[in-house]
Amino acid sequence: MDVSEMIGYDNPEDMERKLNILKIITHSKGGDRYRNNAMNYCLDDRCIAKKGYGINASDPTIAAMQFRKNAAFWGKRNSNPFIQYMHSYLKEIAPTGEHALKLTNEIMEPFLAENLAITVVHEEDQGNSLYHSHTYVDATKFTNGKMIYSNNTVNYVIAQRTANVLRQAVQLIVEYDSGKEWTCPMIFTHQDNDEDI
Repeated sequence: MDVSEMIGYDNPEDMERKLNILKIITHSKGGDRYRNNAMNYCLDDRCIAKKGYGINASDPTIAAMQFRKNAAFWGKRNSNPFIQYMHSYLKEIAPTGEHALKLTNEIMEPFLAENLAITVVHEEDQGNSLYHSHTYVDATKFTNGKMIYSNNTVNYVIAQRTANVLRQAVQLIVEYDSGKEWTCPMIFTHQDNDEDI
């Protein structure tokens, strides 16, 4: 059986046009400059909805400083600042920016107990999607200083969690420091139980 048939599409072209996207971006280098640029980018005038978890969601300078201070407290000043999770939702899944924020917060909830984070929603018509979110999760846990990593063990779990929350198929894309992207050949579909992150 073809994967498109397994997830309810008549042909592969329909499947490609009708997937929610999870793109995971990690830039382990860049330090303070990367933190500052990322916060200015996510909180610019395209931001229509936002929520901070131990992070000021109104001022990019303060947000970058809060991420920096947590890393410095744990002696991780030169480590990966954060991992970015970008969710692009199909129009019928997230018809409003507020709905996109709610879905993203539910998906990312397992990280929020031990990691500083900020989630923002940008409005941009990409054909199948009107809204996408960016969640920056501090790579240093504030509870014990341990690092989280963007490896496929974690990436697959968050992709599966995304499919479970949305109850729809999800395509996983990973962008590396070099700017190269890898598209996971597996499509994540809804399962009855989540694994812990």
